[in-house]
Amino acid sequence: MMFTPITALATGLTHTRSTRNAWSTVKSGERDVMGRQTSPTLVTLGRLVRTYRDASGILQKDLANRLGYSDGWLSNLETGQLRPRGEQVASIEETLSLPRGALMAVYDQLDNECLPLWFRPWLEEEQRASVVRSFELAIIPGLLQTVGYARALLQDDEPAVAARIDRQAIRQREVPPAMYFVIDEAALYQDRGGPKVMHEQLMTLADIASPRLTIQVVRSTANPRSLGAFTIATVDGNDVAYVETAVRGIVTSGRDDLAVLSEAWESIKANAMPQNESIEFIRRTAEERWT
Repeated sequence: MMFTPITALATGLTHTRSTRNAWSTVKSGERDVMGRQTSPTLVTLGRLVRTYRDASGILQKDLANRLGYSDGWLSNLETGQLRPRGEQVASIEETLSLPRGALMAVYDQLDNECLPLWFRPWLEEEQRASVVRSFELAIIPGLLQTVGYARALLQDDEPAVAARIDRQAIRQREVPPAMYFVIDEAALYQDRGGPKVMHEQLMTLADIASPRLTIQVVRSTANPRSLGAFTIATVDGNDVAYVETAVRGIVTSGRDDLAVLSEAWESIKANAMPQNESIEFIRRTAEERWT
């Protein structure tokens, strides 16, 4: 039986005992077979996919085939070991003829679960930004990280890795923001995940640089700021900033704060190598240090 919005409401599918059970037995802090902490929301999503699939009378392998993925991929999703992309969840809804949002409502909770409370206001600003200016002192900016690099930083917390990579979708918007990054050279030398991961990360930086996505490196000895990373975003014509501290990140739109950060940005950028030299430096570092 295939379920449409009408039949789902008529049969009470979204309120059956099995779907209630999919929500009720997930505990925070459980660990998967690899010893990693599970995401309760991700486990719930997987159980709902399986519940709706079973209710539709579709075998796991048949649904995987219709979606264009392997049995293993769907099995990992249904057991909460894999975080799918939003469009994949929407495709499952469509394939199973589910009411719109039957699964996406749960999927949308993943970002809230794996992102710190103090970071969420910044994420909203970042997604709406028309201009992003970012300085990083010790790591590669999150908007530029590869999956392997993010995984090493986040200690294999897959929901958190997926949330970080999802942020990068703003780079593929129809009209992406103008993005300017300055990275202290120390970030290129910090081992995050081993030589292979670092080499891939640095080469990715070199490959994605463009006139609207500039990447500059500032020598540590020439860097006028050593107090921490910050980002300034322009949203609807106004600036808002995110500043990292030793404890947490702070989002501010205060005039005095923005004045200090804007001055710091101009000073750092003035002391950084031009983009062409920076890209050459990044490629050389990748080859000489991480191969």
